[in-house]
Amino acid sequence: MKQYKGSRSDQIYAYPSIYTIVVTFNPEIGDLFDNLNEFCDGVEKILLVDNSDNSLISNQLSDKCKEYNNIIYLPTEDNNGIGAAQNDALRYLINNKCDDDDLLLFFDQDSYIEKEQVLNLAKHLFREKNKNQSVVMLGATTTSSDSEVGTAVASHIISSGSIVSLGDFKKIGYFDEELFIDFIDFAWCWKAKSLGFKVMVDHDVFLHHQTTGQLKTIFGRGIDNPNRLYYVYRNVIISLNRYSPSFSFSFGWYKHLFLKAIFQIVVAGSKIKRSAMVVKGIWHGINGKTGKYK
Repeated sequence: MKQYKGSRSDQIYAYPSIYTIVVTFNPEIGDLFDNLNEFCDGVEKILLVDNSDNSLISNQLSDKCKEYNNIIYLPTEDNNGIGAAQNDALRYLINNKCDDDDLLLFFDQDSYIEKEQVLNLAKHLFREKNKNQSVVMLGATTTSSDSEVGTAVASHIISSGSIVSLGDFKKIGYFDEELFIDFIDFAWCWKAKSLGFKVMVDHDVFLHHQTTGQLKTIFGRGIDNPNRLYYVYRNVIISLNRYSPSFSFSFGWYKHLFLKAIFQIVVAGSKIKRSAMVVKGIWHGINGKTGKYK
């Protein structure tokens, strides 16, 4: 049990240790550590799993991590995707005898929560678990204009800004690393739901995004990279086949994918490539082909 002190009072909060897992891929070093500094001294350890394929960036990351006494740099030999990197960090914690009550907090390289809000997220998770032991994960809201308050059950949440105990994570199992990228977090949530557990969103804690680029949009909707469309369509189909809680739930997602395809192919550019990636993703999803696209 670790003690944390709130910045707005003299009250001391006692919580299990919080371990943060951050997966990186060729990040902007300055931006990354600006994000880490927002919560670094509010957690026990940060496990930085590096999927970078740029040796210069990897060396800079490794050197920078040495300046911190609570950041553990874990380079991967090959980039096997986000799920595999997250699982590597989880195996590290398990092999190092972390307690099942310890908390896991996940972030992407371009996001963060302020230190005090990290503690609020932990407090809110405990509060919800005291009400209902089937609650396993709580995630921060990603909408800056979110007018709702409190927490609410969700069908899925993104992994960045989510918190879960190590023991509860073990009950659900590792992330599905076969998916490589995209919908890995949703698949885990759907698997949890299929096992009788719940995930929730916390409208009182906001996840900040510090991106260096601007997502291209048309009519206010994001335009996906054509190659990402492959993973989206393949992984949604595979995840629904494995973990969908109901026919109506799957039907809703297939309807969403159909409308998304029309928008991405008709409105966006590179129509031939987009069409090919969507069709290939659907075909591989139906046939259960996983791993990195080649």
